[in-house]
Amino acid sequence: MEGISPERPVTGQNSKQKNETLKLIVILSASMLTIMGSAAVAPALPEMLEFFANVPDAGLLVSMVVTLPALGIIISSPFIGILADKYSRKNLLMIGLAIFALVGSTGAVLNSLYLILAFRVLLGIGIAGMTICATALLADNYSGAELKKKIGLQSACMGFGAVVLEVAGGALADISWHAPFYIYLIALLVIPGAMISLSGSKNSNENSQNGENKHHNVSNNVEKHFKEKKLPLKSIALIYVATFTLMVLFFSVPTKLPFVLDERGITSALLIGVLISIPGLLGTVGALGQVKVSGYLTEMKTNLFFFIMLGVGVFILSIAPDMISLIGGLIITGIAFGIINATNLSWLGRIAPEESRGKIFSGFTTVLFLGQLVSPIIIQPILKTGTLYDAYAFLGIGGITLGIVFGIVNTMGVIEQPSLVTEHPIGTESRE
Repeated sequence: MEGISPERPVTGQNSKQKNETLKLIVILSASMLTIMGSAAVAPALPEMLEFFANVPDAGLLVSMVVTLPALGIIISSPFIGILADKYSRKNLLMIGLAIFALVGSTGAVLNSLYLILAFRVLLGIGIAGMTICATALLADNYSGAELKKKIGLQSACMGFGAVVLEVAGGALADISWHAPFYIYLIALLVIPGAMISLSGSKNSNENSQNGENKHHNVSNNVEKHFKEKKLPLKSIALIYVATFTLMVLFFSVPTKLPFVLDERGITSALLIGVLISIPGLLGTVGALGQVKVSGYLTEMKTNLFFFIMLGVGVFILSIAPDMISLIGGLIITGIAFGIINATNLSWLGRIAPEESRGKIFSGFTTVLFLGQLVSPIIIQPILKTGTLYDAYAFLGIGGITLGIVFGIVNTMGVIEQPSLVTEHPIGTESRE
């Protein structure tokens, strides 16, 4: 018996575990670039506005540099969702990464605001592919408590991406307003990892059935139960509404706060980048803490309490008399954002049937970036008669109101809460 070496199976197991780790890193890296990827150039907005001062409606158009990718996302998401359910999610993810890198970096060499805006729309196609496929791949490979943890990690990475990209964008913007656009080339570094680790990833419902044979009978019965459940359309619709509002409030920070800071005499693009990255940094903390919060609060109550908290944080930005108060508002906004985003994403991931995940997450992606797109548009009419401080007061009251709406809906029992599955974390191994 001593002549039989046990190393070979152990080595194979270690190799598989390393591949699983790399796969998770790839998915989280792609996620990190999605939500705040379009805001990487936000610290350069004041300088861009000065450069394009002669362009009609330059104030609005320059703000749209951050939010216009959402238009491309909204247009392309339904089609990408269908493709993600039918074809390889791995290939779609790599295509999205390539578009993100190559199209996103075009602003580094363009001097036409209209051309920059046109390419920002195309950038949205890449972001849509990355967002839909990354989230669907998480739901493919994990379920139950394990999915909740991975969604928390994903949301944390999105917040961390905000910090890295916005601070880096601020540092580069001190060189030139063109320089932050080079940040998008980072996505090229993720593609090789995707080629290696996602080589056997699920690409259709037909492939997923082979993966199901690897799970225990208990896990199969639980998953079958979810597939047979009626699609909770009311819950999905409420998640979409919450996500839309969340992004309207959250993206008022990178699109408008640079101008508030500029009015206060803060002209360093690096410092502006650091300040507007605070919500993203604290969003990471909130996302990681969401797992703890979910042990005490249902999804409905989480949205109730933390939308009120989010509204308060945004409202503080309208009345903050000094920098310390302003930073306090940004901290509150970030923590609430992280918890709400992670809560609703894990909620949706748990109730979305496997065969429809691409389409359901495409809907989620659409409302996510629709909120991002219209954030400065909603603010603009207020600026015709008021100030940015009035706009933040309006948005803050809106967030508090939505929290109260969640409380009313929860009390009335209009939305049936999905069952929490924590005992059997299905799919802790990837479906190959």
